[in-house]
Amino acid sequence: METVDLKLVLLGQPGVGKTCLVYRYLYNTFGETISTIGASFAMKKVESSAGRPCNLGIWDTAGQERFDSLSSFYCRGARAAIICFDLTDKSSFDILATKWIRKVLEEADQGCHICLVGTKLDLVQSGQASRAVKIEEVEALAQKHHAHVFETSSKQGDGVGGIFDCIVTQYQARSASGDGSSRGGVAVGGATPRSGCC
Repeated sequence: METVDLKLVLLGQPGVGKTCLVYRYLYNTFGETISTIGASFAMKKVESSAGRPCNLGIWDTAGQERFDSLSSFYCRGARAAIICFDLTDKSSFDILATKWIRKVLEEADQGCHICLVGTKLDLVQSGQASRAVKIEEVEALAQKHHAHVFETSSKQGDGVGGIFDCIVTQYQARSASGDGSSRGGVAVGGATPRSGCC
């Protein structure tokens, strides 16, 4: 049995698209009506941009309040956290700092690499829904917590792989330098034409 090199946890409100993000990354598919009960786990062997292998353990947690204690449990030992919010739902972003980022800071490993991920970009780009969260707000929150910012569409696959590539590359760079406690600065990557994360 292979061991997990890098524990990654996904957090966010119910319905923001955490499980769809994982499915797109793992299987390159999109499932519209997937709901997580408690948490689910997947492991993927990946190579960083430097060509080094890494066993990535991905914990996808349920966002419902009744599972809060479980999400705290799954945060323990996490080296990276993907905190998702729906670009078309301001309330899913407004709770990031008070609930999800706070949970990571309290429960995950010191220096846990945080990625703030706006989901459902396809709805904004197609005009099916209005953007409710301004990129400037996300970048300001990311700056405060030394996080990276991504905007994604699990439906179309835009920006999804870049999140995981960034996390693995950052993890391996910190491991090689012996510095597991520092996070990178703010960088924006994803489907929109912005600079890469690493």
